[in-house]
Amino acid sequence: MIDPAEAIETYRAASAIAAFDAIQVAFAALVKKGILSKAEAEKILRQAIENIKTGGAGDQAAELLAIALEKISKSEPAPGQ
Repeated sequence: MIDPAEAIETYRAASAIAAFDAIQVAFAALVKKGILSKAEAEKILRQAIENIKTGGAGDQAAELLAIALEKISKSEPAPGQ
């Protein structure tokens, strides 16, 4: 039988991974399609990083968003931007 606490922890970890991956894909798609400029996406991510730095899990989340920011910063903007 699966330990309920372990199942909850696994679910939380899976949710966090899915959310992190979704953020990266969403921002990349928005920039690639020209819906958000690269500068706007970077600004939004920088603000989010600063807003969630609350210690503990917030700081870890900020580190993950910093990875997404780095990927967006290295990406090519949509044509015409």
